[in-house]
Amino acid sequence: MQQYDFDRGRFCLAEAWTVGEIKAAVHELIEAHAGRLPDSRDARIVIKPNLNNDLVALTGNCVDLRVLRAIIADLRDRGYHDFTIADGSNVGVERREIDTFKRLRVDRLAKREGVRIVDLNHDDGHQVVLAAGAHPRVARTVLDCDFLISVPKVKTHVEAGLSCAMKNWVGIARGQEKRHMHYDLGRNIFAINEVVMPDLIIVDGLVGMEGNGPGDGEPFRLGRLMACDNAFLNDAIVAHLVGMPIARVPYLLHARDAGHIDDALLADIQERLPRICEIKLPPPRTRLAELADSRRIFWLKKLARPLTDRPEVLEAAYKLKIIQDVYSREDDAVRTISRQPDLCGECRKCVDFCPTELALDDIGIKTDPEHCIGCLYCWWVCPEDAIELHGPLNAMQRQVDRYKKVIEAL
Repeated sequence: MQQYDFDRGRFCLAEAWTVGEIKAAVHELIEAHAGRLPDSRDARIVIKPNLNNDLVALTGNCVDLRVLRAIIADLRDRGYHDFTIADGSNVGVERREIDTFKRLRVDRLAKREGVRIVDLNHDDGHQVVLAAGAHPRVARTVLDCDFLISVPKVKTHVEAGLSCAMKNWVGIARGQEKRHMHYDLGRNIFAINEVVMPDLIIVDGLVGMEGNGPGDGEPFRLGRLMACDNAFLNDAIVAHLVGMPIARVPYLLHARDAGHIDDALLADIQERLPRICEIKLPPPRTRLAELADSRRIFWLKKLARPLTDRPEVLEAAYKLKIIQDVYSREDDAVRTISRQPDLCGECRKCVDFCPTELALDDIGIKTDPEHCIGCLYCWWVCPEDAIELHGPLNAMQRQVDRYKKVIEAL
């Protein structure tokens, strides 16, 4: 692990890929920030991951269950016991009443680990005044906790440029009030981060997403976990690490204008931290996409939903690059998995990616909830077709067609 101390905070960086490496890295990252942990072991700890939509974490869209489990386990080893996993997925998911906790198997992980989950989209809220007339309610679960941990991803965003710690805070706004954020997205991302500040940030940079993010980009192997105590500093550093120009990230420009970061800090970051990669930048938004998101015609969008929610219309809008996400209301019905040992190679990827750390001989055998949470990571990464799913894919089918072979090659 590398540790970098700046006037504005501490940033730590660790390489990780397998479940064992993730556990070790999370321990080091938390230990480096142990002075920030609450004194009381009865503190109410809220973990706010990025669960933007129903795309499996290995696409680079949502937080990896291995990371969530490692955070809970490490804090539990330190004597803490009161945990809540909380997020509010995007407005398209919320409007269609899709349960991302269920589709991503966060509910099963939480049950196995004995922690609560809260859908912030339906939480009580406190109204905050931001920019451009935005006044969303921020979820009470976030405001009232004793210790708040942000767990963002590293991915591109066609509007915000970069999605990391600061963009993760869009998820603390309730339900359809997230639309307020888009009145001036860059300014409002900055503003909500001045209103609510996390106590600790642990970045899931295992699999990132580049290109047409956050919902239709390409997964790439970044292989890093990071921790920081300042969201402005964190995102300035992450932008540098992946080669994202600050000029492409409006909320960081607002942070610079407000003095949370400055040119001297940016120069110091560039001098001290070597760049990891050159991320593929998000493409320009089409005029049709910008028009579809216009606040001025939102009334028309609501009026036209009986037409625009039809599958054939959604597919056309996706092909025209008006939207990134085409959702199905029908959850997958995968009941269990099985493994055919005679088809296995030597990769052991299934073991490396299992959040509950099953041994190879137990994968596809010990499928009860005590051992297996049905995340299907083993199936997603298997390049040999040695693991079989039992039950209809339904909503999963689209992402399987789009991402299965890409994930196998990570």
